[in-house]
Formats: sequence, structure tokens, C-alpha cells
Amino acid sequence: MSAVRWTILAGALVVSATSLSAEVLPGLSGKWRLDGGRSDNPRAKVEAVAGPDQVKSGGASGFTIFPELNTRTEVERVELREWMLGIASQLGRLEIEQDGDTLKVYTGQDLARTFYLKRDHVREDSQGRKLKCRARIEADRLVLEESGEEGLKMVEVFTPVPANGWLVHAIRYEHDRLKKPLELRLVYVKDAE
Repeated sequence: MSAVRWTILAGALVVSATSLSAEVLPGLSGKWRLDGGRSDNPRAKVEAVAGPDQVKSGGASGFTIFPELNTRTEVERVELREWMLGIASQLGRLEIEQDGDTLKVYTGQDLARTFYLKRDHVREDSQGRKLKCRARIEADRLVLEESGEEGLKMVEVFTPVPANGWLVHAIRYEHDRLKKPLELRLVYVKDAE
């Protein structure tokens, strides 16, 4: 193959990749509001997987002056539960901005996360935990992955449903402190703002 053909082929691939990233998911960007009737109840789901809002104690060993062996993990579980409930209370609104290969996802009033389609990165969550982040497009869906210490893993899938004007947001959140993974299905409709 001649150098001219290689140059043309390479140029076509660059143009194709650039246009794909810019138009990767039409209908995803914008402001959305939760359709509670079509969505799971985030608070109820968190409460089911995170357990009670109190630390188990009571001196099962019979010696109340000695702390229970699992007290620290129970306190951490309750703290995780409270953090998750705080996040769940902000899921009523969603905003997604896409600028080339950069995605910004906003929930609630003040929670903003940035993802990059062409590279992995590390960020801190609102609790200061370091998270490894990855974003990718799979067919007509945006997939966001975050992982950290203590078995923390979250996978979010955003699927636009243009025929209904919906955005389906599926979430799976795993952590060592949870009884089982949190699985949520949320349906958003375009905000007429």
C-alpha cells in the first residue's frame, strides 16, 4: 500500500473516531428528573442491603467493659449506610454534560463526577476514598466503573430510550460492609426546565 493510501486511511480513521466520540450517545446529555413510579426506591434498597442504622452490641461476650471484636466494622457499616442514604437522597435530579471525550455527571445539588472516555483515571469520592474510574461506550449505552478499597466496586449503565424520552440508569454497588450488592434501576425523564 502506498504512503498516500496509508495517509488517507489514517485520516479517515481519525475523522471517524473524532465524530464518533462527539456524537457517541445522542440524547444522553441534558437535565433529567427521576420518575419515581418507574424507578426502584433508592432509600428502601439501601436500607435492605446496608442493615440497621444502629451498631450491634450488647456485650455478647458477657464482659461489657471489653469492646466487641466486630464493633469497628459495625461502626463503619453504619457510616457507609448513612453515606449511601445521603447519596440516595440526591438521585431525584441528574445532569450529564458531554464535551468530546469528557463526561460530567451531576446528581443532586453538589455531587459532580468527571469521567474520560479515552483513559482511566483516579479521583476521590465525597468521603476522600481513592477510586479508579473508567468510562466506555457499549453499543447504545454509557458504562461507568469505579473501584476502590474494601471491595468497593460500582458499575453504572446509562441507556437512553429516545422513543419514550427516558434515560434508564442501572446501578450495582458492591462493598465488603454490605450484606449483598446494591442494585438499583432508575428511570429519568428529560427535565422541561
